[in-house]
Amino acid sequence: MKHITKLENSRLKNLKSEYDIIVIGGGITGANVLWDATLRGYNCLLVEKNDYASGTSQATSKLIHGGLRYLKNLEFALVRESLSERRYLAKISPHAVRPMGFIIPIRSWFQRIQLFLGMELYNALSFDRNKEIEPDVQLPRYRWNSLGETIYKVLGLNRKSLKGSFQYYDYANPNPEKHTTEFILSAKEKGAHAFNYLSVTTLKKQNSGGYTVGLTDSISGKKVLVSTKVVVNSAGPWADVIESMTGVTAEKKLVRSKGIHAVVRNICGNECVVLSKRDGSHLFVIPWRGKTIVGTTDTAYEEDPDVFKVKQSEIVDLLDEVNYSFGFAKLTLKDVDYYYGGLRPLVEDPGSTEGTYSASRKSEIFHYEKEGFPGFFSALGGKYTTSRAVAETLVNAIDLYSKGTKSTCVTKFTPLLGGRYQSLKELTNELEFKFPKAPGSKIDTLARRYGSVAWKILSSEGNDSYRIPNGEIYYEEEVEYLVNHEEIFHLTDFYFRRSGVGTVGALDSSERIRLDKKIAKLLGWNADRTKEEIKAVDQRYKWFVD
Repeated sequence: MKHITKLENSRLKNLKSEYDIIVIGGGITGANVLWDATLRGYNCLLVEKNDYASGTSQATSKLIHGGLRYLKNLEFALVRESLSERRYLAKISPHAVRPMGFIIPIRSWFQRIQLFLGMELYNALSFDRNKEIEPDVQLPRYRWNSLGETIYKVLGLNRKSLKGSFQYYDYANPNPEKHTTEFILSAKEKGAHAFNYLSVTTLKKQNSGGYTVGLTDSISGKKVLVSTKVVVNSAGPWADVIESMTGVTAEKKLVRSKGIHAVVRNICGNECVVLSKRDGSHLFVIPWRGKTIVGTTDTAYEEDPDVFKVKQSEIVDLLDEVNYSFGFAKLTLKDVDYYYGGLRPLVEDPGSTEGTYSASRKSEIFHYEKEGFPGFFSALGGKYTTSRAVAETLVNAIDLYSKGTKSTCVTKFTPLLGGRYQSLKELTNELEFKFPKAPGSKIDTLARRYGSVAWKILSSEGNDSYRIPNGEIYYEEEVEYLVNHEEIFHLTDFYFRRSGVGTVGALDSSERIRLDKKIAKLLGWNADRTKEEIKAVDQRYKWFVD
């Protein structure tokens, strides 16, 4: 029997027996639904069977983008929506986004004209991109790089027939796992309930209306029943599993598309390079925290989402694509410091013959009232950037169902926990004034990483710090803050989802031992439990050899 701490044993003590809305799935969609519905006054509970953001939301290319490539399918409305949503995210969580340049190499005059029109259109559709946005995260307009500039900016590029490149701007989102969790924690601050490692085991419709949901806590093994008026299924790649548990038969099929990324040594400059793969789809070479992320792949996935794994052969194929189109990178498996993958839930049109790459990223919201399940909603498809809008549409539908009228959605301008500041400069000045003993570099790092949450972190004492493989420093008080306030139950939660400490590669053993000891002490683990937790982190750096 594994060691269960007092905290783990009592963690469900505040769970109520009744809620207005239960949200199933703690990815970016569920997190946004919880945030929106809570702000509109609903009494909500979110449950996630693993850790928050441990499924699709941790498998993104770490970008908040308008979706330039959807212009090709003439999906103008989707692009405009994505561009507006990009701005809202920068407004409510400026600490979670960074402007990033994207370079598209041009190899023919036809391509140059075609892309020039695309750039003009993209620019026109994002006319209000910097409206009410803090100076630190404003986005410049696109530009043309001459042949010389292109070669200077992207050393490894194949120069055959190269004419130059277009450079446009979107946002990087360095830690989407943390960002997703921040929506959940912001909702909890406003009175919502949310639990990770709490899975739905039964879901039954009540005769009197509403649903009874059976929940199992995978940490303490406790089982509870709660009732709710509305169920929101935002389980992503597991959405159809939840539907079949209820007995809903959906007319549209959920298809799962598998995407993988590898984190490798730094092979690019400061801008992201967009490369064309041999099959015509796109590959990104993305600068990220002193490393480079390469990805993504897009292949149909037929197996059970619970047995998802990234195979060595897939990593090799990905590296091969990069080496083919990115001259001197010469990446091998030894260069892979970390890898990740996930499943995108796409909604298939019954008659469609297109592959998953061309499938639309539009989201679909279903209310299964006609099927005899009033108050059972599903959010399928969609993408990270537009998740706030998906939640708004869904909570509007819940409003109409439960009250008959729509209430006001305020998520476009209500800042998240870390977004409560006017400008980074002002924030750092105030922090320096309040904490005169803290070194400037520390204040700067924490303000960039956590935004206004840096106030809380700096108000506790800490002398120690930990250096991770890309040179970043993590401070003792931020480790304490994350462990004490952000629902960390496993070492993997800390390393790979809350802090970003483990996602740039395995730590040096001396730093690792000190950090593990610190976390184990904070969480009250005994030696056996600590050993088990350390093993799980080590496992994460190994991939499945097929």
